[in-house]
Amino acid sequence: MTRITLTNENTNDPITQEIFAEIKSKAGKVPAAYRAFARLPHILQANWNRTKNILGKGNLPIGTKEAIATRVSKENGCDFCLAIHKKNLEKHGFTPEQITEIENGDTKDDKLNHILRFVTTATKDPHKLTDADFAKLKELGYTDEDILEILTVMEMYTGYNKIIVALDLKLDD
Repeated sequence: MTRITLTNENTNDPITQEIFAEIKSKAGKVPAAYRAFARLPHILQANWNRTKNILGKGNLPIGTKEAIATRVSKENGCDFCLAIHKKNLEKHGFTPEQITEIENGDTKDDKLNHILRFVTTATKDPHKLTDADFAKLKELGYTDEDILEILTVMEMYTGYNKIIVALDLKLDD
């Protein structure tokens, strides 16, 4: 059971109501993480805006961002996030075999494979990233902006993973 009380979806707070309505329009329901963030509406607003901006803008396809989220969630031991992002990959046309490969960080797609190795290292120990790691991504056609986006997606989900694991959130919360 979660370690804090989650905000009810029928809250009276106008900021929270507005954000929850937007989340419901995109996800069908308000996931437990956002109901936890809503304990402080400014935290909910900051995290929702961050998610929308990072996932909804930039050069990387949403499937690549979801692959990063899946790999990072696996690496951080966030079963809650892992289940959500695997479903999202499925919605974006990835096969069960591809999803398992992404989760384990070893795909048949050379470009994606390098991204997954890169974010795994960045998640575990960013000091171990080398100039060669960055050069390889550039050799594969990724720009400096793309690399920053890769790292930002990794960082956002690593943060969410840690909060969700600490709160012991479950999918059915």
